[in-house]
Amino acid sequence: MGIVVIAQLAYLLIINTALHLSITQDLVNKIKPEKFQVSWERAWSFYPFRVHAEGIVANGQSRTQQWEVLATSGSGSIALLPLVLKDVYISDIEATDIDYRQRPRLKPERDYSKLLAHFPPITGREIVPVETQPLKSKRPWKIHLNGLQAQGNHRFWIFNIQGTASGSATGEMYMETRRGKFWLDIANADLNLGPAYLNGGSQAYKGGTLQGALGFTPMIRSEHRGKRMLRFGYTDVQLDVGMENFNFINIFTTGLGDLAIKGAGQVEGRLVLRDGYVRAGTQLKASANDLGVTIRDVDISGQGTVLIHTPTDTDSPMGLSVGYESLRASEVGASEPFLKGNRLRLDYSGSNYIYPDPDKSFQELWDDDAARKRRAMNTFNLLIDDATVIDMATFNTYLPPESPYTFAGGRTRLDVDIAFGEESMNGSVQLDSTAVKIQVDEQSFEADIDADIVIPSGIPREFKANLSGSTLRLFNVRVDGNEENFDGDYWSAALELTSAEGTVEQPLALDAKATLSVSDTRPLVAFVDNKSNPPKFLSNLMAVKGLSGEAEVHLSNGKTTIPLAYVNSEKAEVAVKATFYDGERDGVVYARFKKLDALLKRENGKRKVVVTKSREKFDQYEIPEK
Repeated sequence: MGIVVIAQLAYLLIINTALHLSITQDLVNKIKPEKFQVSWERAWSFYPFRVHAEGIVANGQSRTQQWEVLATSGSGSIALLPLVLKDVYISDIEATDIDYRQRPRLKPERDYSKLLAHFPPITGREIVPVETQPLKSKRPWKIHLNGLQAQGNHRFWIFNIQGTASGSATGEMYMETRRGKFWLDIANADLNLGPAYLNGGSQAYKGGTLQGALGFTPMIRSEHRGKRMLRFGYTDVQLDVGMENFNFINIFTTGLGDLAIKGAGQVEGRLVLRDGYVRAGTQLKASANDLGVTIRDVDISGQGTVLIHTPTDTDSPMGLSVGYESLRASEVGASEPFLKGNRLRLDYSGSNYIYPDPDKSFQELWDDDAARKRRAMNTFNLLIDDATVIDMATFNTYLPPESPYTFAGGRTRLDVDIAFGEESMNGSVQLDSTAVKIQVDEQSFEADIDADIVIPSGIPREFKANLSGSTLRLFNVRVDGNEENFDGDYWSAALELTSAEGTVEQPLALDAKATLSVSDTRPLVAFVDNKSNPPKFLSNLMAVKGLSGEAEVHLSNGKTTIPLAYVNSEKAEVAVKATFYDGERDGVVYARFKKLDALLKRENGKRKVVVTKSREKFDQYEIPEK
């Protein structure tokens, strides 16, 4: 017993003397000064192989990174025998007020000129290029840090982002040098987050709270560098943070194509991620007074929320829901909105995989078999309830270039309910328009228009929709012209698409067949009178009521073709064959009242009226190829 006591006293005397002498630090720092440096203000040991220290500073560098850790105080126990085999075991580590810093060594192919001023300083180390020499074949050091406990007020400065936090956390870490195996497990984190800043000024988040676990699952660092490490990251945390930027949400929208989310506000809820997947139990909500969503060429903004969620007991499907309480929509780059509304919802349900391979191109990812299987069950729902299109001229964007007909004004109520799958779509679009103005050359007319657009099927990725069964109704039509005016508050016309397929791109494409019915021919006569000098008998068409017929229309490559459109009754008939292209138009209009008829023809910019064999010439007329 006496020998043990003497040995302990000798250990305490020797080790505490050594820890007190500055030469000890000098000797330690001569072992691998280019790789590792350490210093302390005070240090002592009360029993073998456990050391307590204050004013701790440790820093080092690998082939690609430089780092530094500062702590007000810390303690830990080290196992000596495994050091012989290059195994470092440090356990029961306690640290207070941690300040962690990390910056990259410079890659020759990358421009750091705008970032260098915002990287953290590291004691005694200059920013240097990465090491590019091949690694020598040596056995790596294996570092085991067990029973980590941190508490107090902490700081971090990693690359160009820095921030603060207070609270406690526990954890474990394993790392092999020479870019070998690595894992990190931070558990029981309970932190109050202070604000964080990018590039020393721009605020990344305002602060908040974080509770839970996060880290990296085991990986080989040499095989998973840079962004490829992110797939091994995991979190199971409860957040309540004020964010200055919602760009992080776009990580979760990889299955949605041309959709981006932006904004600033409060983020709260539970986020569970592992191995590149959103896991069961995730319920994360982001709320903003000015939430922005860009879908292709349309910007939507207003007061809204984004909810990222999975079922409580299974990982899939992941849902992403965007909801607006008030909104406005505009074309990208436009200063004024074309639509305002009270309610809009975007609901995505599908794959919970959010980390595509960074080494693959978008096309490779799209063609990848595994990705295709993940997308197979994707669904996307769009709901717009009681919105107003402020100016119908907005839709001119989808008309062919130099179209002879354009929208010149008017408002419409818009209701949309469409469900998109990976290979199919269905739903409806309803338009209730008032005083829509349509311009055809110098001729204009105005009408109220109700449209019930039915979408029984479609191909979302090609923006193609089956529109069969859709209906269009015109009423309260007014025709303005130099020769004739018409204003009929009880006139109406209806069109039903019996077969139709459209492509909603710029310009619009459409192949359609339809049935037509009109209450009478008055606006048609007024329109014709303003466009030409027709025979006087055409004015008798004003009295003809209850006409019906059919129409066929094709829009493609900026060209509109009407192979045949007609309405007729026992007394009268009006029929059209026409094509519109590059601001020009060719075609014929056939008009009959009882036994009198005429043909109005336009070709190569010239107009004429034919009164002999009009029906025969109309039937023989073929639309020229242009």
